[in-house]
Amino acid sequence: MLQLDVFGRRLGIKRVNEQWLLYRVDPNEGKYSRIYDVVIPEWLTEQELPGWLGDIYHEAASEKHPDVRFINTGESYSGKV
Repeated sequence: MLQLDVFGRRLGIKRVNEQWLLYRVDPNEGKYSRIYDVVIPEWLTEQELPGWLGDIYHEAASEKHPDVRFINTGESYSGKV
């Protein structure tokens, strides 16, 4: 599962049967739960995910959490603060 910091929220994304599935991730307990009300277009590439999530969750951007980034890679997409 890919993990992203989305303006301070930890989210996970998994590709299953040509679909992207989105999850809330609890890093302290290692648990995750599916987010059903956000549907990620299946044609997006992995590299496009931070930008797309930034567009969807941009209202959560703040000075403390101004961007969306992959947790393990450090790649980021700046949001609109």
